[in-house]
Amino acid sequence: MKRSLLSLPLLTLVAAAHGQLAELRDEWGNLVNGQVVEHWGDNATPSQEVDVHVTLTGTVNKTLNVRRYEVAVVPNTENYFCWGVCYAPQPAGAMPVWSAQAQHAIQCQPGVEVTNFHAYHSPYGANGASTYRFVWYDVANPSDTVWCDIRYQVTAVSVPEVAVERFSAWPNPAVGQDVQLRLDLTGEVNDAQVVVHNMVGEQVLQVPVRGANARITVPTARLSPGLYFASLERNGSPASSIRFVVAGR
Repeated sequence: MKRSLLSLPLLTLVAAAHGQLAELRDEWGNLVNGQVVEHWGDNATPSQEVDVHVTLTGTVNKTLNVRRYEVAVVPNTENYFCWGVCYAPQPAGAMPVWSAQAQHAIQCQPGVEVTNFHAYHSPYGANGASTYRFVWYDVANPSDTVWCDIRYQVTAVSVPEVAVERFSAWPNPAVGQDVQLRLDLTGEVNDAQVVVHNMVGEQVLQVPVRGANARITVPTARLSPGLYFASLERNGSPASSIRFVVAGR
């Protein structure tokens, strides 16, 4: 089960992306330049993958390469990445800074999306958050860079999931209105709750789910404009997530 949490206000981020070396997007198409992309998984999944698509900006072809930094990693785990080729897994701490080899740099064309970057984390039963920073740079001008962080949030094997038939938000985007969340569930819903986070991962609402057909109101009067994430959780494990936007009044 995965979800992405964006760490900068949406409009600020879009403006900042212009003029940068490249646009970085997650697998849902969200722009993630200078952000944290969070992956949620359980410790029994042997290899957990996050993909980032890279699109060169400007008007001139450039050769890009990538470097990985271990920002904070859980001991006794492994990680690796693919950029042109896939490298062999390395234990946490063995390579705090890891650059793709020079011969594996990729010549990119402006506006053409490169989809062969993949980052992997292998928890081997270990829980906790592991964060890696990936920096793409112009081989001809290494100071011209763009980056994003990938954080793997690993928890214990989740309990059997509640089946989600519907999880929706309306209106979306919300302009001067509260957001209504609708959930239609089957299966065991005990200990289920809806948790809403903002773009920097701060919790703004937590409401227990009472019954298989739940209707939850998210008051927006005190929420800043931006992107929000509503997650259905059971016993602390995410079961399903949706996104909604609160626009200015």
